[in-house]
Amino acid sequence: MKYSILSVLISWVFPTRKDRNKFRKFCEGLENRAKIKQAHSRYPKIISDIRKNKDSKIKVLFLVNENSKWKTQSLYDCFMKSEEFEPVIALTIADAQNKLSKDEKIKCLEDNYKFFDDRGMRCIYAWDMKSNKALNLKKFKPQIVFYQQPWYLPKVQRPDVVSKFALTCYVPYFVPNYGIMNMDYFDFHKFLFRNYVLNKDWENIYKEYAGDEYNDNIRGLGHTMLDGISFVDESENEDDSPKEKKKDYVIYAPHWSIPYKGNENDENYGTFLWNYKLILNYAQNHPEINWVFKPHPTLKLALLRTGLFTQEDIDNYYKEWEKISTPCYSSNYMDIFMESKALITDCGSFLVEYFCTGKPVIHLISDKCKIIPPLPSQKIFDTFYKVHNAGEFYNVLDSLLRRENDYKKEDRLRVLKELNIEDCCAAKNICQDLLAVIKGDNNAK
Repeated sequence: MKYSILSVLISWVFPTRKDRNKFRKFCEGLENRAKIKQAHSRYPKIISDIRKNKDSKIKVLFLVNENSKWKTQSLYDCFMKSEEFEPVIALTIADAQNKLSKDEKIKCLEDNYKFFDDRGMRCIYAWDMKSNKALNLKKFKPQIVFYQQPWYLPKVQRPDVVSKFALTCYVPYFVPNYGIMNMDYFDFHKFLFRNYVLNKDWENIYKEYAGDEYNDNIRGLGHTMLDGISFVDESENEDDSPKEKKKDYVIYAPHWSIPYKGNENDENYGTFLWNYKLILNYAQNHPEINWVFKPHPTLKLALLRTGLFTQEDIDNYYKEWEKISTPCYSSNYMDIFMESKALITDCGSFLVEYFCTGKPVIHLISDKCKIIPPLPSQKIFDTFYKVHNAGEFYNVLDSLLRRENDYKKEDRLRVLKELNIEDCCAAKNICQDLLAVIKGDNNAK
């Protein structure tokens, strides 16, 4: 009866669905603010408990559901080498994968397990295969939990729950280049004990967006995927010693954010529809080039959603690339990046990573995309070769690949030096930050 009366009252005060949705979101916002405060009020107690267990290693759990987005290998290795930490990979299923059958989920988990096990890394399942449900991470007694990504987390594994027994941390699997802050920073990030971002420039961008109430957990200590990467100008280091033949890959990496009827917005920076045949044909006609096909993991699903491609169309397209190139479908791409000569892409997640190699990026631009990148990203984007159509594509490739005229090279090196993001030590910085917090060396909250 009480609910019925309240429902009638709300309908009377807010007569339209739009108004009721606004009121609902307002109430949810108040509730989340209270939960976020509760989470941060618990962290000092967790730190205190960790300090008391001086004889035990600090158990760090990495929650993973897609190995293609695994970007914290250097951090895992840093924990493994230390005397203070004990890292473990915990495999789960994302809410977005709930449409998969039980057998498909099990295969997904087993594939991810093999990915890490083959690298000699300790793995556990944070998913009950019998009940087909996510496990509460408290079962594994972690003291620190690192999230692989903020999207589609099972309810019982989200930071608001995990903060009851562990410090929650996040290293983004991408450097946010486009400044879509409502996608790059939301309630997930507010719950975190630590949100590690690229550097002080990005830290300031995040803090300004977050506001004073939520920005104390943001630290610009580096990006783990940049650890150990630095640009070397080979022209200044030539010698007469025999060398292995250079692979000089040209990488084609299409994104999934494809604009189509009913799904057009300012965030559609995918360009696949105008260039997928063009680039494949170019690659087929230039077998002298070592090609790598590195599509976004979500591309196949996105193509199906457009209604413009059948599953057979998509499979055939991928097979054509597999005939003439080295396909790259996992997160193990840094060796390919370092052995490449150019990247052709409309992706955003690894643009900074590739930029740090010092090699040219052919940036495929969508006219549908109206996003204005933040200043640090814009400096990087300005060093790319921008391509809006077929004519510009052929001109840029002719200049770079045939005439070897990389006229933006000096700009790249200058900006790389200005941003000070090469020769990164993110893993070391993060380990030191957490130890300082636990030992009380930096007066951290």
